[in-house]
Amino acid sequence: MSKSKTAAKSEGKTANKPDPVTWSRTLRETVESVAIAFILAFLFRTFEAEAFVIPTGSMAPTLQGRHKDVDCPQCGYHYRVSASSEVDPEGNPRKCNVIAGTCPMCGYRLDVDPTAPGKADEYPSYNGDRIIVNKFAYDVSDPQRWDVVVFKWPGDAKTNYIKRLVGLPNERLQVQYGDVYTAPLGSDDFQIARKPPEKLRAMLQPVYDNDYVLPKLIEAGLEPRWQPWAAGGQKSQWTTSSDYKSFTSEGSRGTAWLRYQHIVPTQETWREFENGVKVKSPSPTSIKDSYAYDAGEADCHPPRWVGENSVGDLALDCQFNVKKAAGAVVLELVKGGRQFQCRIDLTSGKAELSIVPKADSPNPDFAPKADTSIHGPGTYDVSFANVDEQLCLWVNGHVVDFNGPTTYPSLGNNTHAATDLSPAGIAVEGGAAVEVSHVKLLRDIYYTADVGNTELQRAGFIRSQDISNVKDLGPGQYFMMGDNSPESADSRYWGKVDRRLLIGKALFIYWPHSWAPSWAPTLRMFGVELKLPFWPNFNRMTFVH
Repeated sequence: MSKSKTAAKSEGKTANKPDPVTWSRTLRETVESVAIAFILAFLFRTFEAEAFVIPTGSMAPTLQGRHKDVDCPQCGYHYRVSASSEVDPEGNPRKCNVIAGTCPMCGYRLDVDPTAPGKADEYPSYNGDRIIVNKFAYDVSDPQRWDVVVFKWPGDAKTNYIKRLVGLPNERLQVQYGDVYTAPLGSDDFQIARKPPEKLRAMLQPVYDNDYVLPKLIEAGLEPRWQPWAAGGQKSQWTTSSDYKSFTSEGSRGTAWLRYQHIVPTQETWREFENGVKVKSPSPTSIKDSYAYDAGEADCHPPRWVGENSVGDLALDCQFNVKKAAGAVVLELVKGGRQFQCRIDLTSGKAELSIVPKADSPNPDFAPKADTSIHGPGTYDVSFANVDEQLCLWVNGHVVDFNGPTTYPSLGNNTHAATDLSPAGIAVEGGAAVEVSHVKLLRDIYYTADVGNTELQRAGFIRSQDISNVKDLGPGQYFMMGDNSPESADSRYWGKVDRRLLIGKALFIYWPHSWAPSWAPTLRMFGVELKLPFWPNFNRMTFVH
């Protein structure tokens, strides 16, 4: 009955006249809803989470500061170049333009100078990632090593910093050959600090992705980085595809190897190619702690960091298309003259780890075994890592559990050896028929040690020593370092961070800079052009590890 009266009333002449009681109730509910929303937002911001913007590249590539996004016009690889030098710490523009970037895959130098015609629109600079930080995390649990943490800078508690936590209270910390070592206070018994597998995968840096190989450079004379190796002049049992991206062995006799050499095209290589002359292939080098992010050129300074330290902690990713369930595949990583191998039987799926040579090894019986999901013909994604004196294996994205520890004691192999010029290999044996594709080589973060040159410190340059000074951390004190170690001002310079300065744990990149698709309409207002819609960059929205 009441419903029909209301409906009838709405059709009468007084339909536009609000009922005082209804209007009052609606207004009150609206005000209450808005007030509650503001209160909840305030409480959420104060006690639970808060949004932060990343200003610089000290945590790159995990978190991006102000940068340029670049697609290499030669190989198509997508990378980023720091543009934080274009603004001061307060975000005000500086007279400093990023003018070039160098592709980490093919070495091509690309002009991105915004003062050149059309370049400002083609290669704009974007502000840093926006992240959500859990401010409640450390009220209910202790900070953990390898957390990404927001905290107040000890030198000025008004300034927020974000780094990775590497040192915990009541321990001694030292950086040696790119790794972090810790010992109890009062002890010199330093042990390597190992990353758990999920952190390790997130922190690995790209070295080379063979999906971006350039056949035209190879056909002009550049040696391919991945190529079949045959002993004693014998014919290789691997067949390379016409685009050099995949390799096939149709049932090998004995053992047939594919090996990687770090052959990086130089600017001279590209000049020779563009002039149409035969390319002189550069000699293989060791893998360095270089970052494409830091290698950008600016008109106010040269490239910041091109890599000075040889990195031996590596990971190998590839895809196996097993065509014949026979024999085995072997993955190998080389560090300091030692060969670290993982052999996987293609019939049973059993994996076994080994270190070669065994004769002078502190643990000659090292041979952890495990069952994997590899069983017979099929396609499998496999990853093998030798990082922090620990071997790890993943199959189809899942870490493999072995029947014993996969860690090993220090082997004294932290210095580069001649055999490290071929630091990775893939082999088939026992008649296995396999196609290998999507081959990637990655490296661990190489933490540079502290230095005493204050001018370099002021300029933002960090030049590494092999071993840092020992840092003693007392109760409630933490040591923070950036993932982009050579370009990070962190605890190596301004010391320890007290727990009271911790704000929270980084959780999620909720808004990297947006993408405007090519089909998006352009809105022009007051002399300003805006691409619409502002397309969310979903690929970069991810949890922070």
